[in-house]
Amino acid sequence: MAKIFVSHSQRDKDIIHFFLEAFAGTTVKPHLEELEKDLPTGVTAEQIERDIQSSNAVFVLLSENVQTLEHTRDWITWECGTARNKDIWVFEPFESLGRIRVAVPRFNHYVLFERTEEWREYLRSIIESYDDSHVIPTLAAASGGGAMLGKEDRGAGAAIGFFVGLAGLILHSAFKPSFGINVICWKCFSNYKVHRYGSFRCAVCNAGSVLYPPQTATCVNFGG
Repeated sequence: MAKIFVSHSQRDKDIIHFFLEAFAGTTVKPHLEELEKDLPTGVTAEQIERDIQSSNAVFVLLSENVQTLEHTRDWITWECGTARNKDIWVFEPFESLGRIRVAVPRFNHYVLFERTEEWREYLRSIIESYDDSHVIPTLAAASGGGAMLGKEDRGAGAAIGFFVGLAGLILHSAFKPSFGINVICWKCFSNYKVHRYGSFRCAVCNAGSVLYPPQTATCVNFGG
């Protein structure tokens, strides 16, 4: 089952509830970590690193609470550095724009969200893009089909079927939904995607920016 590691503050109950609603009805499991003070009993940095590496992506839920919690901010920085080869999504409430300055050294997506039904559905579509529940059935079916076709050498047939199924999965992943708009920060030159037009901050260097919607051509009738 696909899993997304969710880094957040336990004080942000409304935000957590909103994201759990987005996860509801999907086959993707949220893995919540709350590091307000000390590590929970039985949890080590090595265990957290394993949890991150076994996840399909990392969601970082920033807030004004996180802004004031130095311990939590330090852990978020560490977790993002640990998330090698993982998509890192930084989420901030739109109403807190200008009041959060937590620096995240590396991430792929920056999302200013609102707690509305439209945004809940958008989050759900992002979450569902990490659904890998079809992977094992596809490979199993392809291997079984290859074995049936290669009756003289079922092992070779299964192997061929496996690689055909794998190729299909790679092709499928190449056409996954694409979210966000690519931007490059004018100050630190970090490259990531943002998910709404208007003002936003670079979560790497805190530079303020504005993303304008594309201009549409207007047809003007000059008469005649």
